[in-house]
Amino acid sequence: MTMKKILGVCLALVLMAAVACAEVTFTAGTYEGTGEGYGESGVKATVVLNDEGVESITVDAPDETPTIGGAAIETLVPQIVEAQSLAVDAVAGATMSSNGLKAAVATALEEAGIDPTELGYEDPTPILPPCMLLKEVEAGPDGEKVEGYRYFDYTTQGTTCSNQITFAINEADMTVHNIKVLGGCSGTADAFGALCEGKTVDYCVERMSGILCHGSKGSSCPDQTAKALAQAQVVITGAPCENCGAAE
Repeated sequence: MTMKKILGVCLALVLMAAVACAEVTFTAGTYEGTGEGYGESGVKATVVLNDEGVESITVDAPDETPTIGGAAIETLVPQIVEAQSLAVDAVAGATMSSNGLKAAVATALEEAGIDPTELGYEDPTPILPPCMLLKEVEAGPDGEKVEGYRYFDYTTQGTTCSNQITFAINEADMTVHNIKVLGGCSGTADAFGALCEGKTVDYCVERMSGILCHGSKGSSCPDQTAKALAQAQVVITGAPCENCGAAE
């Protein structure tokens, strides 16, 4: 492609972007929206619009950790206003608070009659089936490998603090061993991991499935572990899985 053609393509893209922006009609006023953050009460955003765009954003998020989630929100608010866009990166280490803020602003924009996707909003929490999140591995995270044991890694989803769960299952009796939850509350994870140690998959799934945190639309580390164990049982035995669904 010649330089002239490249410049022509770039100009066309710029014009398309300008047209897309021009199609957004702002109605001046104050609008409110809510999003699900780290804390139980979530994130509430009050968005003031003028005829040209977002004038200001005020946030009420009392349950977000001040030095993590609160700091992330303080960082993102001016970025959103300056960019006039929700296509800003979540702050590392405060993903739930960041996504909660963007969701709150998005619902406020909807109240104003604006499609938030026109300002770059993307739903940050697509729900995937557990079969897409589970991976069988050759050994445990510390390199342990015992004959007759199957080892698994599971990527969590939903409103949880953790990001990965690892565990082993004894094929002979379908007992669970060495549950480790990465990125979550270590004390809680160690507690339910210890309670499940040596128990059957069915025992653990029955007791942990459906436990929610951060509100009714969330999940939890125990709930995600139950989904991981249930899916691993399907992999090992091919048995029907009644608890493999993603958190609602």
